[in-house]
Amino acid sequence: MSSSNSSYVDVLIIGAGPSGLALANWFRSSNIRVRLLEKKPGLTPRGQAEGLKSTTVEIFESLGIGHKIWAEAWRLEEIAIWGTGKTEDGVIIETEIKREQVMQDRVLELGKAREIMLQQCRLGDQKGYPVTVSVTTTPDEIRENGNRTNDSTPQILTEEIYAKYVVGCDGAHSWTRNQLGIKLEGDLTDSMFGVADIVPKSNFPDIRKVCYLRASTGTILLVPRPNREIRLYIPVESGSVLSSPKNLTFERIMDAARKIISPYTLEVGSCSWWSAYRVGQRVGERFGAKNRVFLVGDAVHTHSPKAGQGMNTSIQDAFNLGWKLRLVLDNFLSPSILSTYESERRPVAQDLISFDRGYLKLFSAPSASFDSEFLRAMKFTTGLSIRYSVSPIVQVQGSAEHIVPSLLKADIVPGKRLPDFQVVCQADGVTTRIHPRLHANGAFRILIFAGDIAKGAHLARLQSLGSWLSDHESGLGRFTVGDSQARVEVLVVHCAARNNVELMELHEVYRPWNENLGWDYWRVYADVESAHEGHGRVYERLAIDREKGCSVIVRPDGYIGMVVDVEDHDSMRSYFANLESRDTSL
Repeated sequence: MSSSNSSYVDVLIIGAGPSGLALANWFRSSNIRVRLLEKKPGLTPRGQAEGLKSTTVEIFESLGIGHKIWAEAWRLEEIAIWGTGKTEDGVIIETEIKREQVMQDRVLELGKAREIMLQQCRLGDQKGYPVTVSVTTTPDEIRENGNRTNDSTPQILTEEIYAKYVVGCDGAHSWTRNQLGIKLEGDLTDSMFGVADIVPKSNFPDIRKVCYLRASTGTILLVPRPNREIRLYIPVESGSVLSSPKNLTFERIMDAARKIISPYTLEVGSCSWWSAYRVGQRVGERFGAKNRVFLVGDAVHTHSPKAGQGMNTSIQDAFNLGWKLRLVLDNFLSPSILSTYESERRPVAQDLISFDRGYLKLFSAPSASFDSEFLRAMKFTTGLSIRYSVSPIVQVQGSAEHIVPSLLKADIVPGKRLPDFQVVCQADGVTTRIHPRLHANGAFRILIFAGDIAKGAHLARLQSLGSWLSDHESGLGRFTVGDSQARVEVLVVHCAARNNVELMELHEVYRPWNENLGWDYWRVYADVESAHEGHGRVYERLAIDREKGCSVIVRPDGYIGMVVDVEDHDSMRSYFANLESRDTSL
């Protein structure tokens, strides 16, 4: 027997993995009705991607869970490269591995990312809900006794969910993608990997570093984990006896690992999980349908685990889409902005596939240019090399190229992620980094590098901008209100001595008033020496002229939308005018 009912939501998220939960976190402080569907009854205890790169950590910090991530994560600071060192015509002719390089890199190995995001997520006429999804639910009692025909169990439930938007975060075998008929483009064959989480008993000296080991017998990626564990990734050559999943046993994975790590020994104290799996390097021909249904993460691009990008890229996909959906549903952004999800993230996925194919070639033989090539690879894996193309939310008129050419060298350019930096709060002298300050609440930021505002001309320029920003006739005044629902938040970073600046003498837009909370003291910062953590040297690092300054429009996802002169009010007005929703049907 079965029964049916129906429900209505604004956003239906299919899949409650890291990308689905990251997406859902965008809606925590809003009135948007969100529903997550997950076919698994609970958390997956083992085997999920868990290595976090710096950009993903910044995302978690903006979501308000960075402190939990840092508390739970295992920090990995170095990558060691091991190989035989000597090759001839590209063929390894020495068999004993040696340490070739130790490079600095920061990775957080975390086994609880999904659990932490799930805790943070715990949170509302059919014409307005153009997408319908039918769901069949098996009651808990049936799942427990495994019997669908037992008359004593409740009936099967069928539900029709009407949604304004649907997002498929349901993995490499995505049901959502299959319903849309979207094909994956790329490799025709899959790569095979053996993976194991073990407590090692070994005399290998770099067992607690991230290691790439290259030998005549194969390659290993070794990643330290909490609780004395390491994770081993071993790619299997196509055509070998191990290239069939049924032949790739745990014992054979460990035999292969021992041959590669020789002459060092490797025994197993315990094994908490192992698996053999296939993965292809493929990208969806589209990332959704009609700006109503979207695909995120592994549902629309798949690749090998060699560079540790799976969960990172998936979360970054979700972060890119989430703020756009939220502001469209809040009737602030035009629905046409949703098309930028595919135009921004599909090229990233394509670049990732190209990068993934060539990544291990970097370690196939020593190279005089290894250091520079590795650093370029690290910049890609951290997401710092991404630059989104020109669109309504990435505008270049009046931007960095026309202000200070040196800004280009510092990556303060539209379409790139705002670099993180250290500043000191004007009001209380507390040192902070800027990215944790950019809370993921759907607000744009205008970050004003005002120069030395102890100088009369610089202060007058800042005060004039404040008057314009707060003027409802200017086009921005209605957005810069001083409460949690502000659409545009204004922050100031000056380089004057703090003792020469009086916060309460600055324009009120830089210290907005709230009837319940009083003045906002956390909008003005100084690029000065801190009491305990040194000097951030923001102006120097970012190549910002202390006399000219600049204003940076930062999108809700931390990417730069525009860079303008401090006095270029027209370009700022134009930027936000191009974003506003003129649609009544969302």
